Parts: sequence; structure tokens; C-alpha cells
Amino acid sequence: MSDAVTMVAVPGTLCSPTVFDLLAQELAGRPRVDPYSWLTEPGPWDIPAISGRLARYIEHTHNEPVLVCGHSTGGAIALHLAIAHPAVVRGLVLADTGAQMRGHGDVEAILTRVRDDWGEDLRAAVLDRSFHTPPDPHLRADLLAWAATVDRQAVLDVLTSQRDLDLTADLPRITQPAMVLHGRYDRARDPAHGRDLAAALPNAQFRLLDTGHTPVHEDPAAVADAVRTLLTRI
Repeated sequence: MSDAVTMVAVPGTLCSPTVFDLLAQELAGRPRVDPYSWLTEPGPWDIPAISGRLARYIEHTHNEPVLVCGHSTGGAIALHLAIAHPAVVRGLVLADTGAQMRGHGDVEAILTRVRDDWGEDLRAAVLDRSFHTPPDPHLRADLLAWAATVDRQAVLDVLTSQRDLDLTADLPRITQPAMVLHGRYDRARDPAHGRDLAAALPNAQFRLLDTGHTPVHEDPAAVADAVRTLLTRI
């Protein structure tokens, strides 16, 4: 089964799609990982609009339902996709995300800084709090260079949309198999968010990993194992 499946990987806000590279290597093409760089596309950048573009991308590029791996904001996009465009989603891998942002302690501070203090210091702060195990200096420089290419308005719009969006009531409609992952040391979202998300989805499993906010990079072997387990349920 896994040889025939593609996994479209949707990164978080200000997160380069290269964070999925180690996971792709670990999976070795089973399934094939297709990173989707939604933040560098033309707007609008609210989550329903991004979800709609992603659905069209899957339909035109893959011609069949895919596994969708969503990290952070990418997880909110993946959840909306499964609710609004269920025919394109075969299963979900949801990493350090949630159906809403209550208790996401730094979202208002980030929005304020995006509006008033956009620059390298902000992007570095967001990057550094996203890893429990710091990326090596060369990768960190590459991630910051990528983030510097992102339109500030895109970041402001998508985070505002995510802050205002609450998909909790719609989660029972997501019947596809799901694997919810969360880093034990996540400084952005408490692991309780992941447990609550898994409990609200009709067909989900939960795994707590010894990582920060970005397990797809910090522990690709554990995430790959979770993906393979999910594939056995599809």
C-alpha cells in the first residue's frame, strides 16, 4: 500500500519545506514526500483560501487522494482541507497543531511583532522556539534565509486567520485515519493540545515524542514509524 501513496507535507508559518527533508530520507519514497510551499504562493493567505488552493493542487498534480502531513499552521490547513475537501485526503499526520489557538501562548505577541517589528530578530525568535534540539548552524542560516523571503502580510494574514478559526465542532466529520504527534518539549503548544485533538477525531491515534515543536525534523525516524503505522490503517 505505502508504495502507491504520496504524502503532501504542509509546513508551519515561517517554516521552510526543507524541514521535511530528513523525514523524506527516512521514508525512502514509501510514501513519497511532496512538500507544499503554501507561504510563498500569491494570496489570499487565510486558511480556507490556502486549503482550497491545496485541494486544487492535489487534484491537478496527484489525481487521487493523498496522505497529508501538516505541521503547526500546516496542521490547521490540513484539518480544514479534510473538512472542506475530504475527497482529496486519504489520511492525516498532524504534528504539533490543534483545531484552535486558545492556549497558544505567544500568538498575540507574534502578531504584534509581525505588525510592528518585522525583521531578522523576530524570524530568529520564531525559529529558535520551534526546536528543542537546535538545528546545526548551516541549516539554521538556510532556514532564516528562506524565512526572509516571505511576505510579512502573508504571515500576518495566516496567523490572524488561524487565531480566529476554531474547527473543533467540525472534527467529528473527519473520518479518515489520523496520527497526531506532539513534542514533549514544545514551547509553542502544550502536549495537551495534541491529546485533545486526537480525542476529538473519530479515527486518530496520539504519540508523544521527545522533541520540540518540529518533530518532523527533530526525530524523523519516530515520525516515519508513525507514518508507516498510519498506512497500515488505510
